[in-house]
Amino acid sequence: MQTETLHPDVTTAPAPAPSPTSAPAPPPVDVDRLRTHRLGRLVAQLTEHHVDLAVLTNPVSLRYAADWREYLPYQSHIQTYTLFVEPTGPDGAAALTLHGAYGTDHPAINEFRPTHGLNGFDGGLDQRRRIDRFVADVVAAVGPAARVAVEQINPSAALALADRGLTVVDAEPLIERAKFVKSSEEIACLRHSIAVAEAGLHATRAAIRSPAGITENQLFAILHHVNVANDGDWIDGRMLCSGPRTNPWYQQATDRVIEPGDVVAIDTDMVGPMGYSADISRTWLAGTADGARPTSDQRDRYRRAHDEITHNASLLAPGRTFGELTEKAFRQPDEFVANRYTCLAHGIGLTDEYPRIVHRQDREREGYDGELEVGNVLTVESFVGSDRGGPGVKLEDMYLISGAGAERLSTFPFEPELLA
Repeated sequence: MQTETLHPDVTTAPAPAPSPTSAPAPPPVDVDRLRTHRLGRLVAQLTEHHVDLAVLTNPVSLRYAADWREYLPYQSHIQTYTLFVEPTGPDGAAALTLHGAYGTDHPAINEFRPTHGLNGFDGGLDQRRRIDRFVADVVAAVGPAARVAVEQINPSAALALADRGLTVVDAEPLIERAKFVKSSEEIACLRHSIAVAEAGLHATRAAIRSPAGITENQLFAILHHVNVANDGDWIDGRMLCSGPRTNPWYQQATDRVIEPGDVVAIDTDMVGPMGYSADISRTWLAGTADGARPTSDQRDRYRRAHDEITHNASLLAPGRTFGELTEKAFRQPDEFVANRYTCLAHGIGLTDEYPRIVHRQDREREGYDGELEVGNVLTVESFVGSDRGGPGVKLEDMYLISGAGAERLSTFPFEPELLA
């Protein structure tokens, strides 16, 4: 029997098996305190902005407000769940009602109800009947003249709320502001997710010391394996590339076979245990049989990227404005400007979060201001790739803003042979 070969030039040899046990055990996080802090931060925002009800559908918001984990990637494209958050419920405390859950055993949620199903899969192409039920549920919860904050909802549903006399505002700025400051429990979760990601990075790094025909996809699968084996959730993008595909950035993993002497760049973008992110980037040199040294271009790009994130991390401090970070940031020569990374730094928690600190070239069009606070967590990033071609290098670390400045949370080592 003859079988079709889809990629005849690519070996199908399995990637080396990672060791998920190399990640440390989860820390003793007080889950009740974790949930109380997050809901309290959200309720404070709703109260400050005179919001009577928040209607949340973003899967990350469901995790933040209610610690809801079920089917979250599915929710990102078919919104089955609708979470109602009342800052002041019938008993005076915040009340959470989740519409559409499959499981109903969850201590943080007060009530479970059927789905609104405001999508074509659940409700068909004519949404009017479901929208009418959704609006009726909102009015029943908070009355016909309430102020309602909504996010990522069918526009017809938002218009229907307004047509009934409700005041509709955006929920996203409120929840982003709530997520801005992390509790000690959140920091513990982030540290553990980082530790799991770094166990995955060590396993991934080991697999390219003698690549022996491994593909980018097979290599990236090692990180997935370690994440899921340690109760992590998902990875936002397939950000691993090698050799000529490292420049420009944003070329995702393919079936390309990694060759000895290639640089291999990876960005974890990992939603790990407890739903918290580990966003770390590293660039390595694939092993060579004869022990060849990195090229001068590989070393040059690597040193530039390392200098950039080291300098920019030194600027992090409470009270530092986003504009100051942009103005004082490391500046690369002109040939590296066109292929620069999309930002200098960004907030991180359950996933990428506010703020996004832009390069000076992008400030007029994309920049906004604010200032860092104690309890923020940010990643500092660099991509260095010449507009004349050649290899690209991606580096990124995570930092906690404290009263003393900034603490580096990610600890994965840099490459001595590329820094030499």
